[in-house]
Amino acid sequence: MAKLLTIETGFSCNSRCNYCTQLDYRAIPQPERLDLPTADLLARIQWAADNGYDQIGFSGGEPTIRPDFLELVAHAKSLDFERIGVTTNGRMFAYPRFAQAAVAAGLDAWTFSLHGPTPEVHDRITASPGALEQALAGLRNIAAACAHHGVRPHLMNNQILLPANTHHIVDMVELLAPVGVRLFMVQPFIAQRSNVADLGRFFVPYSDVVDAVRRALPALERYGARVKPYNVPNCLLWPLGREHVESQFYGITVYREFERETAGEFKAFRAKQWYRIDDCKTCREMCPGFRIEQYPQARMVQDLGSAASAFVARDDHRNDEGPLIVPGTELLDPASLQSGLAELARQHGPVAWMTAAMERTDRQQMAQLAVELTAAGALAELVLVAQPADQRFLAQRVVEKGSFDALAHLLRHLATQRQAGQPLPALRLLLNVGDALRIGAEPELAEQWRALLAALDDARGDAPADLVLAIPNYPRGKVPPEVERQAAEHVAWAEQLRNLAVQARLRPLLITLEDRRGLDPPRARALALAEQQFATVLPVESWAHRLFRPPLASAEMDFVSWMPPWLFERWDLSEAALPDGAVPRPYADAPDEEAFSALRKVSVASASALRIGAGRFGGARRPATLPK
Repeated sequence: MAKLLTIETGFSCNSRCNYCTQLDYRAIPQPERLDLPTADLLARIQWAADNGYDQIGFSGGEPTIRPDFLELVAHAKSLDFERIGVTTNGRMFAYPRFAQAAVAAGLDAWTFSLHGPTPEVHDRITASPGALEQALAGLRNIAAACAHHGVRPHLMNNQILLPANTHHIVDMVELLAPVGVRLFMVQPFIAQRSNVADLGRFFVPYSDVVDAVRRALPALERYGARVKPYNVPNCLLWPLGREHVESQFYGITVYREFERETAGEFKAFRAKQWYRIDDCKTCREMCPGFRIEQYPQARMVQDLGSAASAFVARDDHRNDEGPLIVPGTELLDPASLQSGLAELARQHGPVAWMTAAMERTDRQQMAQLAVELTAAGALAELVLVAQPADQRFLAQRVVEKGSFDALAHLLRHLATQRQAGQPLPALRLLLNVGDALRIGAEPELAEQWRALLAALDDARGDAPADLVLAIPNYPRGKVPPEVERQAAEHVAWAEQLRNLAVQARLRPLLITLEDRRGLDPPRARALALAEQQFATVLPVESWAHRLFRPPLASAEMDFVSWMPPWLFERWDLSEAALPDGAVPRPYADAPDEEAFSALRKVSVASASALRIGAGRFGGARRPATLPK
């Protein structure tokens, strides 16, 4: 059985596909500076050879725009891999000399990413005029280069399925099969934190995928081509005829861009992106199951209610402590969101809805639901998770835009509702202490903060609003700081945060979860002491009996949920121990500080106009400085 390693080379790309999870990163000036260097990639190719892989592929971003792409291919060829491939938008191959050089270097497999049969469809999706014409020219040049060098090309297309192009699967077969493409991978839009707000407009149900493949069957049969489902369970397409469906029959390992030592280094922390049904128990296919975006809405609502009831029974929630706080609604459509929150209010009294305004339900619909639920007595508070642009967990060189703009958008819709005489719930901004401290130190963030406050003022009118602050958990696997010696500094920070709130006409509050479920004793003690020090200045509100964690806000759902990860552990300590032989590191300023080198951290910060340091509360203390 073939053993394939795919190496992620970075995130730089010459297209701007509207479904892409990395668009925010690609907006950074000169993002190629942040891609993996040549030496790292050559080492990963060698790692593949040393660990028994016989096929290798390169993905991105767009690997072919790297100046060292041909060098990487040639190095893989020198190690005698049976197949060397690339996942590409195909545009670079429109240059005949590049196509000839790539084949001469050893490239013999291509997975194109073409999403529509016409420029009106494909170029609109990729936001790149001329992209389809270039890719088709690239296919012709590849055919000529392979013929010249006596190479048999392995050609596949990977079509991301969106409402605008799912019905074009048959047209893609008719377009590409005559030029040698015989395998058509199809996969629906995948939601992540950075693009979950697009799920409402890009969601394609599995039933539509099956119907589109069914319409393509005559073309597939005529050309001897097959469909390869990705993130679509094979069993849904088997009734169409297994001869038309290529199942996953070989192992694929991905060496992620952010992994440092080995491929799959972070598999213990893998997100729960799939769910299974009863038939999965006896299935022998290499299939992870059904995508979580396709999880039935009724089940999502049911799971939300069950988790709330279990929490109330276990943690003795009382309405006099404040409304139950409900996170984890990102994947709910408008009808399910409304019915879910209304049912929780019916059972437990008016609720508080925690959101970053990054949801499948769009912001105008969210505002409408908020006023309807408020008028019905079901919604008491709207807790707005305010997260500025910052480095993404694990993938440290990826910078997410945060939620400030999304919240401002939602608040402007709420302002329209208020001006029309509609009631609004109490409005509360939730920030972690480190992010709040950054506001006074970073001009760019201060400007975003002012825009957010302006939208908040429009929404609330004369009503009061809160700035709710929380100290984030200390990182797992590190020795907590000596909090006893930091009392004066913590008090000074608390005063700074109080002033920030007062200037914004907000009531400052420090929230605590008391035991911070999942924390080990040393970190729990340090955090409790830090909270005591901040509480000498800031009023305290406990969420210990108010904030629960439904399945869609669980640690494994961190890839899509905006549930603040700094309030809970990202994974359960009882289920995922530290790696064998791991020892706690000093907390701050360690040479191997949990990410890549200091140079790369600075590259992210400077390229994105951010200052991301290693301060004790999320990078608030040190400005980025370029190394000499």
